[in-house]
Amino acid sequence: MIKAQATTMMTAVAAGNGSSVQPLCAAGMDQTRAHFIMDLVALAAGVPAAQIRSETRNNARAARARQIAMYLAYVSFQWPLARIGAAFGRDRTAAGYACRLVEDLRDDRGFDSRLDRLETCLKNAPDPFDVKLLGTNLMEMVA
Repeated sequence: MIKAQATTMMTAVAAGNGSSVQPLCAAGMDQTRAHFIMDLVALAAGVPAAQIRSETRNNARAARARQIAMYLAYVSFQWPLARIGAAFGRDRTAAGYACRLVEDLRDDRGFDSRLDRLETCLKNAPDPFDVKLLGTNLMEMVA
């Protein structure tokens, strides 16, 4: 039977003929949170999430949506720029540029209001890695 600590998110990893359970690394959790933010922005902006996640610039709308997502990670999770860059597959200078740009765009009251709503959504969303919210350790349920 597989048992996991309630405070550690676990993930199954194939290992030879069987499988083992290993903690999901912090970078993996950051990337999952970044994908959640990008999905939220994709819905709000009407841009496919795949375009936002693309390693290329793709188009201006997707690039702007990605910049908004990076900014939301900065203000909602107080991540340093290097951490944002790593989670979004960019470098810290790209994250810094995105945050400065979006902060300047907030001078527009309509844009600021929309961003406030997205920030509220993120702050009210349950943390996907807080297994205490599940009531039971997820890995114990499937063991």
